[in-house]
Amino acid sequence: MTTLSGSFSEELLALARPHLAWTIEQIDLFDRLVPRGPTRCDLDVPELGRAGMALSAQLVARFAADGTWLWAWADRSTADTPGAESVQRLREIGERHGVRELTTPLLDLSGFPDPRLAADHLSLICMGLLDGRGAAVTAADDRNRAFLVVDDPAVPRAAPRPGRLVHALRNGPAMLPGPALKAVQGWFDRHGIELRYGPGTVWGVLPGGDRVVVFLGNGAVTSVEVTGPDGGAPVCASAPEQYLVDPRPDPKAPSRLFPAELLPVVTREISFSLRDTRGMVEYAGRRLGFDGRAPSWDREAGRLVFPGGALACRPLGRYDLAERWFEWAPGTEDVRAALRRAAGLPPEAHLPELVGGQLDLTPYAAPESVAVALARTGARAVGQVFTSLGGQFLAVADERLPAPEVSPEAAAEEVRAGAGWLQGLTPPQDRPRVMREAAAAYFERAGMQVRHHGGPDVLSGVSGLYEVRVFFAPDGTVTDSTWGTPAAPRS
Repeated sequence: MTTLSGSFSEELLALARPHLAWTIEQIDLFDRLVPRGPTRCDLDVPELGRAGMALSAQLVARFAADGTWLWAWADRSTADTPGAESVQRLREIGERHGVRELTTPLLDLSGFPDPRLAADHLSLICMGLLDGRGAAVTAADDRNRAFLVVDDPAVPRAAPRPGRLVHALRNGPAMLPGPALKAVQGWFDRHGIELRYGPGTVWGVLPGGDRVVVFLGNGAVTSVEVTGPDGGAPVCASAPEQYLVDPRPDPKAPSRLFPAELLPVVTREISFSLRDTRGMVEYAGRRLGFDGRAPSWDREAGRLVFPGGALACRPLGRYDLAERWFEWAPGTEDVRAALRRAAGLPPEAHLPELVGGQLDLTPYAAPESVAVALARTGARAVGQVFTSLGGQFLAVADERLPAPEVSPEAAAEEVRAGAGWLQGLTPPQDRPRVMREAAAAYFERAGMQVRHHGGPDVLSGVSGLYEVRVFFAPDGTVTDSTWGTPAAPRS
């Protein structure tokens, strides 16, 4: 076993850096097309099941609770299965380049500040080296997580889109230590774009004429700009969205969705709940010395403790990701009653999601989304603010919290994030309507004028000099949200 003390070797980092930005771009597309949720794998096929779809995938490794990473080629139970063939290529790459992480059967990641995050990063490194279409993780057993790389051609290669490429070029290089330029060069090379250099910048021109400029400082990406051929809006912003190509439905997928009685409440509240949480975090940063490290919860005092103060809070419930259950906290009868009232339900109406005891979420297609939606909307129903510490859900009930301002940038992000939570809760036939209602509800409650643009593909909210636009795929999925100056209304 090789013990790694806090970082990967320079040999592995040198191999990984050119792939970092485009790997982030590809995984963003994959997670949109195949939303996260219950995941299963069958190594004899080999196959990954997620979001109701079955995709070909390869097992990379198993990561144990003690921080050890066991490569699939070294695991006797998987080494000879069809689902571990690709991982042999990683071992060969390691042998050619002298990378000990790729050739040592068992790695000890417990020396990293966050071993689980190190495992996630190693999984993305593997996806890049294997030229994968996506990456996924699932519970292998009670103590192990299985990491897989998706190689199914049903998942398209990510084409440049403004929001996705900016996120990739900013966050990909920052994922691992080292100079950002290699990751930026790798992204442009991946898209076949000639890279040009200027003072503190590198830039290139996309096939449609859009110009992508990356600003660098102190070895890191400081900002990214995407402009059209004439300096205006990028051409790629209006390019058709990408979809799965002839995806195969997963016959073993869980089929239960969120209760229809509560879905309208979640539709109205989910994005505004994200706004409330953002406001709480901003307040803690300004007044309570919050520096990014997780606060502690003083259960007995009912306080969420930051370095410079505390906020009054109460427990909402607990969620166990591995065992897939949710449980309302004792003393939340008022929260559940408020949810019933918000949904227009009589007190005697029985919903398993609103009773005490553990709620088994295994039958649900998106168990984490169900748990978070219940807790977030419950907090909103009693005028409190949702937050979480691991699997513990809390409601912050502190009168000092001001109503957060709704900036156009924050609104675009919160509408998109709210739609992401709604995605797995909504029946496919209702998704076009529900997603538009969610966006419109956010805009209306934020005091913005709603524009429908005369078509189903875009809806926007206007406030003063700014407009937030939300773009929808034919199936109702939110493909992007942007903000800028108001566009002329469509006829």
